[in-house]
Amino acid sequence: MKLQIKFGALLHAVDLMEPSQKGQFHLEYRQTSIEKIDIELATGKDVELKDVDVTSGLLSYKGRQVLLYIKDHGQSVYSAMASPGTGRRYHVADCATLKGMREQGRFERYVATNDTSGEFLISGFGIEGKARLQVCQNCLCALNYKGWSTGAYRNQILYQFNMAEFFATYSSFFPHMPLRNVQDMQTGYCDDWSKISSHYRVEKGFSCEECGVNLKAHRPLLHVHHINGVKSDNKPKNLRALCIDCHSKQPMHQHMVLSHNERQLINQLRNEQGLLNDLNGWNELFAYADPGVHGVLHLCQKLNLALPDVAHYLSDGLDGLGARLELAWTKKRFGIAISPADIQDGIKAGWDVVSVADFLENYRFRIGYLRN
Repeated sequence: MKLQIKFGALLHAVDLMEPSQKGQFHLEYRQTSIEKIDIELATGKDVELKDVDVTSGLLSYKGRQVLLYIKDHGQSVYSAMASPGTGRRYHVADCATLKGMREQGRFERYVATNDTSGEFLISGFGIEGKARLQVCQNCLCALNYKGWSTGAYRNQILYQFNMAEFFATYSSFFPHMPLRNVQDMQTGYCDDWSKISSHYRVEKGFSCEECGVNLKAHRPLLHVHHINGVKSDNKPKNLRALCIDCHSKQPMHQHMVLSHNERQLINQLRNEQGLLNDLNGWNELFAYADPGVHGVLHLCQKLNLALPDVAHYLSDGLDGLGARLELAWTKKRFGIAISPADIQDGIKAGWDVVSVADFLENYRFRIGYLRN
């Protein structure tokens, strides 16, 4: 049967967005494929510790963020399956435990996965089953995840640890994004949601109602958020236009995984529009900084270091952007970057630029240097 597809509503939505120039729209079929490694990591892949990249301080396998756990629980398999949290800990960072194993030449067989369900397939004594394991506390310490090193809310951080939220927090460190469940993302919206969303963004002048960044030139980066979480409740008082960065930081939005380029572009636009010029206090820094550097911010706040600039971008000397620093102490010419290329470009520009992992591991050498 031949399908008849009409795009009248879509073209009307385009008109509402008032483009400076209308483009040409062509519909064509393209076959897409999921790489084998993504399928393997979704279900769990046997790996050796030496094959896991730990350069960033996180765990990466072929450019994908992963966690590691030991499947073989031996005789403790029974208790691990019966009592959640009693089995072997799983790892999310290059922590003291993993470093110690490498130093001792112990290379146990791990399972690498990016499954965020919290359930792990374990085995032992001839049986196999699912168990809920607990995250390694040394990993949380290595990343200073949610301010772990302060010790104030450790139990809360540990027992409310959410893998989807964790992966979204550090998505900027990885070139490959995890597979997204398109069906889940579309569930609950009314049939004319695209029209409602377009109207609302036009009414708000394509500006984020949280941070104020104007995205008229980058409209796909502006979303419409349901305040109460009910996607069918489209009353104006329940809607907010939010840039993709602010949207991802809303409660219960752990499923939103952003690329590093998306976060950097948002902050570049905020910079150009003067929105980052006068940030006052740590709360505003947390609101605008990439979540992947929040561990650094928690530590700096605890140590009473000077407030850094967020998203300080250096010139390449040719009227273009060079190194993109996530945090910068400009008077000290010291910065922290996520991308290895940004670290190298910053160093070439005469700055002292380090990675998040480097700073968290060696911060004691810079305390006096960066204090007020």
